[in-house]
Amino acid sequence: MSAIVEREDGSLVLMIHMTLKAGRDDALIRLIRAAPRRGLATIVREAMRSGTPENDEVYAKDNNDFKIPDIGVDL
Repeated sequence: MSAIVEREDGSLVLMIHMTLKAGRDDALIRLIRAAPRRGLATIVREAMRSGTPENDEVYAKDNNDFKIPDIGVDL
């Protein structure tokens, strides 16, 4: 299920359901689980733009080397 609403200013509001699979989407799953409350859309939008947050340590639960691999779209 998905919906797209276009606002008068040209911006789009997307409402989607997304399935992330363990083993394939582990880095993105960790990123989403570590996202601050009410900050998920911002985190996902940044990951879509750059593939990695500006400051990985902010989103990582551990202080290990946390990098998001290139995020692709499976259609």
